[in-house]
Amino acid sequence: MIGALMDYGALCTKAKALYGKRLRLADFNRIAACHDVAEVAEYLRGHPAWSASAQRLTGGVYIGRLELELALWQQFREDYRSLLHFVPRGDKALMAFPVLLQEQRAILSALRRLQAGHPLSTPQAVVHSALDWKGLLNCTDLDRLIAAASRTIYAPALQRLRPSGGGLPDYATAEILLRSVYFSHMYRIIERTYAGQVRQVLLRAYGEQIDLLNLIHILRLKTYFPGQRDYLPLLFPFNYHLRPPLIQALCAAPDADGVFALLRDTPYAKAFEHVEVSEVEDYYRRAFYRFNRQQLLSGPPSIFAAVAYLNLKELELRALVGMVEAVKYGVPCDLSFAQLMGE
Repeated sequence: MIGALMDYGALCTKAKALYGKRLRLADFNRIAACHDVAEVAEYLRGHPAWSASAQRLTGGVYIGRLELELALWQQFREDYRSLLHFVPRGDKALMAFPVLLQEQRAILSALRRLQAGHPLSTPQAVVHSALDWKGLLNCTDLDRLIAAASRTIYAPALQRLRPSGGGLPDYATAEILLRSVYFSHMYRIIERTYAGQVRQVLLRAYGEQIDLLNLIHILRLKTYFPGQRDYLPLLFPFNYHLRPPLIQALCAAPDADGVFALLRDTPYAKAFEHVEVSEVEDYYRRAFYRFNRQQLLSGPPSIFAAVAYLNLKELELRALVGMVEAVKYGVPCDLSFAQLMGE
């Protein structure tokens, strides 16, 4: 315990200090009352968690939804860089996870752009990234997309996705494969680097995430694509509580009610009592939030404090982006998740 405190005490203190600046329910309510995106940016200029990002949007710069969103992502990256100063050398591989996720999102965004035949926004370049961001932004076909990602962990998977007859791969297949590459990469790092309680927490964090994502996929397919028969190519090939025989049984269930019935004998039983299919994704997000918050505030000193903080920061960012979009288009803001995060 003393060794962990010496190695991770400063990192944990920094992560908790950053988390202490988060948006509270009163902030979300105030943002929901804004009349336009510029007013949201003005409010964020005075908030300690997001002031640096909003300060960039001054001096006559046009402030639209996209401009503010890009500035908010830049703030996330700055928080990430500030934590890296306190990360021991042996944890650097694990702490590359935000970069790997942003590379994955950017590749998928470029693929959507190619399939749609019109431009889509691409995230700003990320420090320490192996992705050729300029090449990705300007790619006009799959070959150039693959070339832009040639130094990333996703390169071999992109090569496998190349259709034999030319053209573009199926997007759903590409998404599952690239996300599986990410999870495989993280599992290898955990297996190679960590032991004891830290290893258990990391495996639980990723394992429960994958279990719930697979459940979401299965329930959606049962509900919205009842004719689908081959589920396994659309699932992540990993498991935690949901072992392979159970996954096969869930896929073979006649409908969503059959899936829920099979979950009664799993650690997820209580969570899915009286839950509709449309609510499962919200449960996943809430469970992910609560787990990371508990580990950050109450867990022992470890690298997971930084992981948990970045997960919480991204959840806050996505909730904030959703509210910016609601303000932009004049629709009511959904404050349900904000109420949870505003505790």
